[in-house]
Amino acid sequence: MRRPGDRVRAGTWAVDSRFELEVTGVAGERELDAILKTVEAVDGRPSELQTQANELIQVFLPIVVGVSLLTALAWGIWGTWIQAVLYSMAVLLVACPCALGLATPVAISQGLYRLARLGLVSRDGALIDALARTRKIFFDKTGTLSESSMRVSEFWLSADLAVERSSMLAAVYAAESGLDHPVARALSQFLQSELGPELTADGGDPGKIDNLHLLGGQGLGFELFAGGVRYAVQVGERSLAASEAEVAAVEADLHERKGRRIFIILEGRIVACFVLQERLRAGVAGVWERLDALGLEVHILTGDPSPELTLPTNVRVTPGLSSAEKLQAVEAAAAGGQVPIFIGDGINDSEAMVRASGSIAMHSGTALARSVAMGQLTSDRIEAVPEAITLARSIRQRLRGNLKFAASYNVIGMTLAAAGLLHPIMAALIMLVSSFWVTTRAMRA
Repeated sequence: MRRPGDRVRAGTWAVDSRFELEVTGVAGERELDAILKTVEAVDGRPSELQTQANELIQVFLPIVVGVSLLTALAWGIWGTWIQAVLYSMAVLLVACPCALGLATPVAISQGLYRLARLGLVSRDGALIDALARTRKIFFDKTGTLSESSMRVSEFWLSADLAVERSSMLAAVYAAESGLDHPVARALSQFLQSELGPELTADGGDPGKIDNLHLLGGQGLGFELFAGGVRYAVQVGERSLAASEAEVAAVEADLHERKGRRIFIILEGRIVACFVLQERLRAGVAGVWERLDALGLEVHILTGDPSPELTLPTNVRVTPGLSSAEKLQAVEAAAAGGQVPIFIGDGINDSEAMVRASGSIAMHSGTALARSVAMGQLTSDRIEAVPEAITLARSIRQRLRGNLKFAASYNVIGMTLAAAGLLHPIMAALIMLVSSFWVTTRAMRA
């Protein structure tokens, strides 16, 4: 909610009111421009293991050629030139760069395919490496951990009503059902599902209400005709109530201590109260447990100044953050060597996504968030995150094993060939077997 004098970011749109703005920043100096500049600067980052493999390949060829030439020279001096040719050729034949040039990209490609089967589509192998090495996971809250819709968790109704209960509720339903607002949708859904028979009996006739108007940032108001009498009705935030004492008296009767309160005020008196809660996505509780079991620190960064979600005590929540503040938190984690992963869905998450070692966007997120993220959850299934981390760790371990095998194999193989203990034909056969084994292992990554 914004009040006179509050700052409004470029790209903001009004849900329930009109407003006049004073422009204080020109194009290029707005917060939105800063986000776009950061996003445009992002480059595709290769996997750390792929980078290491590429660097080793650049060194591998000169080493093999050098060892082969030294072998030919040594056997030419202390042996025969036939031996020099055979054993230098054996060095070239036994050398196997497959674990570097072939097996690593094959394993990464196979890993991306397996991630996709989990519901996480990634565009590059850097995400696999980041997921495998991360020690800290950042989540956005609204739209990422919580569903975009809200639900009514409690409904309080005064026993002393000046109008029929069904008439009043039907009028509220008629007023709210035509609005595209999260609170309006939650109230309409609740009244329709929980009080359906009474609404049907009264019809929810919009003709019984008049002068429907929005109260910017607070709710709405209308006039209700019932029993030949006209009543002034307001539905909205506690600021519409006549006094805080009246609000406190109503809240004392509520069972829910958390949640957003929406009041129905009839002729200046509170006659009903809805308690609204954000809904956690299915499976989020299990995700916390699995991430904790993996030894990861979980941190929620949200722009919501007063998040109401019930979360485990080991999950840290920082509310009221701007996109720049989310970016600072991610950069601090990266500077501390925690290889941060950021999971979000909004425009204000985009900068943090770009700077994080790995980033994942929700399928229902904004186009900007999905375009800058390294991966995307195809069905917003948050349970795929710990599954992907487990898989990425397995892939990284297998890749490192391949690189260690390649290093050991080439050192031993070239040493035996240079010493004259391998015939060129045998060297070629050993190289083929080695290539087959490494590639098969990579396919199983």
